[in-house]
Amino acid sequence: MPDLKPPMPSTIAIQEFLPDDWSLYRDLRLAALSDSPDAFGSTLSTELERPPEMWRDRLQAAKTSGLNLPLLAHANAQPAGLVWAKVDGSQHGVINVFQMWVAPEHRGQGIGRALLGCVLAWAKQQAARELHLGVACGDSPAMRLYLSNGFSPFGRTEPLRDGSALQAQRMRLVLDEGAV
Repeated sequence: MPDLKPPMPSTIAIQEFLPDDWSLYRDLRLAALSDSPDAFGSTLSTELERPPEMWRDRLQAAKTSGLNLPLLAHANAQPAGLVWAKVDGSQHGVINVFQMWVAPEHRGQGIGRALLGCVLAWAKQQAARELHLGVACGDSPAMRLYLSNGFSPFGRTEPLRDGSALQAQRMRLVLDEGAV
Protein backbone atom coordinates (compact mmCIF):
# COMPACT_ATOMS: atom_id res chain seq x y z
CA MET A 1 0.00 0.00 0.00
CA PRO A 2 1.39 3.47 -0.88
CA ASP A 3 2.37 5.88 1.87
CA LEU A 4 -0.48 8.43 2.03
CA LYS A 5 1.12 11.15 4.13
CA PRO A 6 -0.39 14.60 3.70
CA PRO A 7 1.84 17.06 1.82
CA MET A 8 4.22 19.02 4.01
CA PRO A 9 3.48 22.73 4.29
CA SER A 10 5.85 24.98 2.39
CA THR A 11 8.52 27.03 4.05
CA ILE A 12 8.13 30.44 2.42
CA ALA A 13 11.00 32.91 2.19
CA ILE A 14 10.86 36.34 0.56
CA GLN A 15 13.96 38.25 -0.49
CA GLU A 16 14.79 41.24 -2.63
CA PHE A 17 16.13 40.54 -6.11
CA LEU A 18 19.71 41.77 -6.43
CA PRO A 19 21.39 42.73 -9.73
CA ASP A 20 23.25 39.41 -9.89
CA ASP A 21 19.87 37.65 -9.77
CA TRP A 22 18.99 38.97 -13.23
CA SER A 23 18.80 35.55 -14.93
CA LEU A 24 16.50 34.16 -12.22
CA TYR A 25 14.36 37.30 -12.45
CA ARG A 26 14.21 36.95 -16.24
CA ASP A 27 13.33 33.26 -16.04
CA LEU A 28 10.53 33.87 -13.52
CA ARG A 29 9.18 36.83 -15.47
CA LEU A 30 9.13 34.81 -18.69
CA ALA A 31 7.50 31.88 -16.89
CA ALA A 32 4.82 34.26 -15.59
CA LEU A 33 4.11 35.62 -19.06
CA SER A 34 4.01 32.11 -20.51
CA ASP A 35 1.76 30.75 -17.74
CA SER A 36 -0.60 33.72 -17.49
CA PRO A 37 -0.47 35.71 -20.75
CA ASP A 38 -3.79 37.42 -20.01
CA ALA A 39 -2.66 38.76 -16.63
CA PHE A 40 0.03 41.24 -17.63
CA GLY A 41 0.41 44.40 -19.65
CA SER A 42 3.50 43.04 -21.39
CA THR A 43 3.74 39.94 -23.55
CA LEU A 44 6.09 36.99 -23.67
CA SER A 45 7.21 37.89 -27.20
CA THR A 46 8.12 41.43 -26.12
CA GLU A 47 10.08 40.28 -23.08
CA LEU A 48 11.88 37.50 -25.00
CA GLU A 49 13.42 40.17 -27.24
CA ARG A 50 15.11 41.93 -24.31
CA PRO A 51 18.88 41.42 -24.11
CA PRO A 52 20.51 40.13 -20.89
CA GLU A 53 21.93 43.53 -20.02
CA MET A 54 18.41 45.01 -19.90
CA TRP A 55 17.40 42.52 -17.20
CA ARG A 56 20.58 43.22 -15.24
CA ASP A 57 20.24 46.99 -15.66
CA ARG A 58 16.60 46.88 -14.51
CA LEU A 59 17.58 45.23 -11.23
CA GLN A 60 20.63 47.48 -10.82
CA ALA A 61 18.49 50.59 -11.26
CA ALA A 62 15.98 49.21 -8.77
CA LYS A 63 18.71 48.62 -6.20
CA THR A 64 20.18 52.10 -6.47
CA SER A 65 16.95 54.09 -6.83
CA GLY A 66 15.43 53.39 -3.42
CA LEU A 67 12.08 53.68 -5.21
CA ASN A 68 11.69 50.05 -6.29
CA LEU A 69 11.23 46.79 -4.45
CA PRO A 70 11.54 43.70 -6.69
CA LEU A 71 10.84 40.60 -4.59
CA LEU A 72 11.47 36.91 -5.08
CA ALA A 73 9.52 34.24 -3.22
CA HIS A 74 10.90 30.80 -2.44
CA ALA A 75 8.87 27.79 -1.30
CA ASN A 76 10.97 25.02 0.21
CA ALA A 77 14.08 26.72 -1.25
CA GLN A 78 12.62 26.66 -4.80
CA PRO A 79 11.86 29.89 -6.71
CA ALA A 80 8.09 30.23 -6.51
CA GLY A 81 7.01 33.76 -7.44
CA LEU A 82 7.72 37.44 -7.72
CA VAL A 83 6.29 40.90 -7.35
CA TRP A 84 7.59 44.41 -8.02
CA ALA A 85 6.58 47.52 -6.10
CA LYS A 86 7.53 51.03 -7.16
CA VAL A 87 6.98 54.48 -5.74
CA ASP A 88 4.82 56.40 -8.20
CA GLY A 89 6.72 59.37 -9.55
CA SER A 90 3.60 61.32 -10.47
CA GLN A 91 1.28 60.64 -7.50
CA HIS A 92 2.72 61.50 -4.10
CA GLY A 93 2.23 58.75 -1.54
CA VAL A 94 1.26 56.06 -4.05
CA ILE A 95 3.11 52.81 -4.60
CA ASN A 96 2.31 50.72 -7.66
CA VAL A 97 2.37 46.93 -7.48
CA PHE A 98 2.95 44.92 -10.64
CA GLN A 99 4.44 41.71 -12.04
CA MET A 100 2.74 39.72 -9.24
CA TRP A 101 2.89 36.01 -10.01
CA VAL A 102 3.11 32.68 -8.21
CA ALA A 103 4.15 29.52 -10.05
CA PRO A 104 1.24 27.09 -10.54
CA GLU A 105 2.84 24.34 -8.47
CA HIS A 106 3.14 26.73 -5.50
CA ARG A 107 -0.30 28.32 -5.58
CA GLY A 108 -2.61 28.02 -2.60
CA GLN A 109 0.28 28.02 -0.10
CA GLY A 110 0.12 31.67 0.99
CA ILE A 111 2.94 32.91 -1.24
CA GLY A 112 0.90 35.68 -2.86
CA ARG A 113 -0.25 36.84 0.56
CA ALA A 114 3.36 36.76 1.83
CA LEU A 115 4.58 38.80 -1.15
CA LEU A 116 1.82 41.38 -0.60
CA GLY A 117 2.67 41.49 3.11
CA CYS A 118 6.28 42.40 2.32
CA VAL A 119 5.15 45.07 -0.15
CA LEU A 120 2.78 46.49 2.46
CA ALA A 121 5.52 46.65 5.11
CA TRP A 122 7.83 48.43 2.65
CA ALA A 123 5.05 50.82 1.61
CA LYS A 124 4.54 51.80 5.24
CA GLN A 125 8.29 52.46 5.57
CA GLN A 126 7.96 54.72 2.54
CA ALA A 127 5.08 56.58 4.24
CA ALA A 128 2.79 55.63 1.36
CA ARG A 129 -0.89 56.53 1.53
CA GLU A 130 -2.08 53.95 -1.01
CA LEU A 131 -1.05 50.87 -2.94
CA HIS A 132 -2.32 50.66 -6.53
CA LEU A 133 -2.39 47.74 -8.94
CA GLY A 134 -4.21 46.52 -12.00
CA VAL A 135 -5.81 43.11 -12.36
CA ALA A 136 -7.59 41.42 -15.25
CA CYS A 137 -11.34 41.65 -14.79
CA GLY A 138 -13.17 38.54 -13.68
CA ASP A 139 -13.48 36.14 -10.80
CA SER A 140 -9.88 34.96 -10.66
CA PRO A 141 -7.57 33.85 -7.85
CA ALA A 142 -5.67 37.12 -8.30
CA MET A 143 -8.82 39.21 -7.95
CA ARG A 144 -9.87 37.21 -4.88
CA LEU A 145 -6.41 37.62 -3.33
CA TYR A 146 -6.49 41.39 -3.74
CA LEU A 147 -10.04 41.74 -2.46
CA SER A 148 -9.28 39.56 0.57
CA ASN A 149 -6.29 41.78 1.35
CA GLY A 150 -8.40 44.93 1.43
CA PHE A 151 -7.94 46.24 -2.12
CA SER A 152 -11.00 47.78 -3.73
CA PRO A 153 -11.76 48.66 -7.37
CA PHE A 154 -11.53 52.28 -8.45
CA GLY A 155 -11.84 54.06 -11.74
CA ARG A 156 -13.04 52.61 -15.01
CA THR A 157 -11.84 49.40 -16.54
CA GLU A 158 -9.31 49.77 -19.34
CA PRO A 159 -7.84 47.47 -21.97
CA LEU A 160 -5.19 45.20 -20.46
CA ARG A 161 -2.75 46.36 -23.14
CA ASP A 162 -2.94 48.14 -26.49
CA GLY A 163 -5.08 46.15 -28.91
CA SER A 164 -6.41 43.79 -26.23
CA ALA A 165 -10.10 43.00 -25.82
CA LEU A 166 -9.37 41.98 -22.21
CA GLN A 167 -10.19 44.53 -19.56
CA ALA A 168 -8.18 45.38 -16.44
CA GLN A 169 -9.50 46.96 -13.25
CA ARG A 170 -7.43 49.39 -11.20
CA MET A 171 -7.51 48.58 -7.50
CA ARG A 172 -6.20 50.34 -4.44
CA LEU A 173 -5.50 49.68 -0.82
CA VAL A 174 -5.80 52.78 1.31
CA LEU A 175 -3.13 52.87 4.01
CA ASP A 176 -3.90 56.34 5.33
CA GLU A 177 -7.66 56.95 5.57
CA GLY A 178 -7.14 60.66 6.21
CA ALA A 179 -5.37 61.12 2.90
CA VAL A 180 -8.24 59.96 0.65
